[in-house]
Amino acid sequence: MTGVLEGFAVIGALIAAGYLAGRARVLGEQGGPVLTRLAFHVASPALLFTTLADADLGALASPGLLVTAASTLLVAGVYIAVGALRHWGTGPTTIGALCAGYVNAGNLGIPIAVYVLGDAALIAPVLLFQLLIVSPLALTVIDLSRPGARTSPLAVVTAPLRNPVVLGSLAGVAVA
Repeated sequence: MTGVLEGFAVIGALIAAGYLAGRARVLGEQGGPVLTRLAFHVASPALLFTTLADADLGALASPGLLVTAASTLLVAGVYIAVGALRHWGTGPTTIGALCAGYVNAGNLGIPIAVYVLGDAALIAPVLLFQLLIVSPLALTVIDLSRPGARTSPLAVVTAPLRNPVVLGSLAGVAVA
């Protein structure tokens, strides 16, 4: 139980430090956007790379992966059906389906797995499913649904490869 509390305490402390730094404008006017780009283009891909590079790829064929895939597809599928019936549009429906079907395996899952279970690689099946299957598919749908989007076969195939989070995950799997 103390491991769970320690995990949440560390996350809470980081959130509080970030909030206070933002309120005090320690990093200036452009601090927020710069940190956002740093997190998306550098920190998250690096974290996913190091986590997945140490992962046991044999864990992919686990009951956890089946549960993750089934629950994600069920929840996202229901959201997509409702979005289609209500004519929300492809982009908003795709984003909503991601919000409904994704779990926070990266930002919260990795620290909690380390502090509580002692091994970040235990969440590898969830991360791999989300980052190597769901995310590239969703990003491609969103990219293609934009007005004026390139829809050539090459643009469709390479759309997921323009995302640094997906690239960091693929690199980690390649090393593993």
